[in-house]
Amino acid sequence: MKRRALSVLAAAAGTGFCLWLALRKVALAKLAAALAGANWLWLAPMAAIVLLDLVVRGARWRVLLSRARPGASVAELTRLEAVGIAVNNVLFARLGEFARAVLAGRRLRIPTVAALASVAVERAFDVAALLTIFLIATTFAPGFALDAVRAGAAAVLAAAVVSLVLLAAAEAWVAEGGWIERLLRPWPKLRALVEQLVLGAAVLRSPAAAAEVAAWSLVLWTVDAGVYWAGARALGFGDKMSYARSVLTLSWAGASSAIPAAPGAIGTFEAVVANIVGKFGVGAEPALAYALVCHMTMFLIVTVLGLALLSRLGLSLTELRGEVSKT
Repeated sequence: MKRRALSVLAAAAGTGFCLWLALRKVALAKLAAALAGANWLWLAPMAAIVLLDLVVRGARWRVLLSRARPGASVAELTRLEAVGIAVNNVLFARLGEFARAVLAGRRLRIPTVAALASVAVERAFDVAALLTIFLIATTFAPGFALDAVRAGAAAVLAAAVVSLVLLAAAEAWVAEGGWIERLLRPWPKLRALVEQLVLGAAVLRSPAAAAEVAAWSLVLWTVDAGVYWAGARALGFGDKMSYARSVLTLSWAGASSAIPAAPGAIGTFEAVVANIVGKFGVGAEPALAYALVCHMTMFLIVTVLGLALLSRLGLSLTELRGEVSKT
């Protein structure tokens, strides 16, 4: 069986199992009642936060690309971020990350490999920022996370920071006379490829730029927690969802993306978020209604916007997938 078919099968199994977990103790009539009783006015701030998330991502990516493409437009990068997330939401294998790197390479006239490296650095900062705010939030919600979980999060955070430090040092190693440059001299094409990869992470050589990227990453995830905070108020249990608990919920929702699932984390998000909210004393039906409202708000806004922007670029999903496959 082909690898793609196995990936789709694993994703379908993960989604099916998680949906079963989410629904097994839920009375559908009570779930419908919880959704019908929601205060939908809270959708306005939730939608505003989702759009702000994209702008923050665009501003951060501009800093990451400042060595490869000085003066890139935040608006342009925000559009590409939206396209990338939308593609992740509708296609398997998280092709959105590759897709926006390909589009950035073409539209900004930079090496696609450098754009892809900047995306990898972005992900490392995301992991570091999310774990940082998770560790801070657990100090305000004692007893929620086991000491072993906190220790594991701290270890992964340390690994992410070390990885970023090594990437910062890589530019000197690849420069003329560096040990990697000397090692790759017999293979000029491979050396050029490595140089392009390092170009995407070269901004880390500037402490000020690295600090700016770290700050944007912390802002991004702190702002995103607002979706979960507002969603609890929409469903009528705002008294059980402090901002610290919103951060914890966001952290676990982010972790759910590691579980094989259909595009957009359908099923896994609902199961994980409903389970966590249940630990805060929320009933099964309101908890699942909450997970559905938060997920669909984020999913639908970014997916519709991203696919519309992709169409404005003159590309269909099929054409974009073809572009990615050529890379």
